[in-house]
Amino acid sequence: MEVKAVESENYEEYIKNLDEFAKSALVETFNIGASRAADALSEMTGLTVDITVPGIEVTSIKSVPEKVGEDVKVAVYIQLSGGFEGHAFFFLDFEDALRIFDLMMGQELGTTTEFDDMVASAVMEMGNILISAFANALSEFLGTEINQTPPDIAIDFTPAILDFALADVGQYCDYTILLGTDITIEGVEFKEHFTIIPHPASMKKVVETLLGGFA
Repeated sequence: MEVKAVESENYEEYIKNLDEFAKSALVETFNIGASRAADALSEMTGLTVDITVPGIEVTSIKSVPEKVGEDVKVAVYIQLSGGFEGHAFFFLDFEDALRIFDLMMGQELGTTTEFDDMVASAVMEMGNILISAFANALSEFLGTEINQTPPDIAIDFTPAILDFALADVGQYCDYTILLGTDITIEGVEFKEHFTIIPHPASMKKVVETLLGGFA
């Protein structure tokens, strides 16, 4: 893929037309973050944790809720700024959040049936570790500092959770990237979604760095 100067109005075509080499390189970078997140979660919980990013998908912003699932989700959110600007979300199904809490507490699966403050706190910390590991991997890769807001947590329908971030990025581009995450904790598998909704200039910077050029 030839890297050319890209005007702001062409961000959409640039992101939409990423070739397979660029996508593969992005997956490799995000898997470094996934590995670090797994190590951090394992250290925090004392459990065996494995996290991989099997692939990424370039998708229209309006399709993100449909891809993640439009029902009620638990979401951990962190805003990224500085050397990379965008919005990062970790989405969990409600039942998976309860099961993960049981595993973290060393309880039998199904013990926790209510999403109370203790569950929210544990899930928010897990999401914070996951998103921070990805952000730190990107930071090292780009050679720039990425600032992160304190994590926030929401329980709502996916379109409502994503609304403000999609509106922000949608000012510049109608396309974004979506990562699926395969998480295994003590042999129990979870398929969740980790979503980075980057500002187009930051996405372009990542791709150009991957391809050996700089913005």
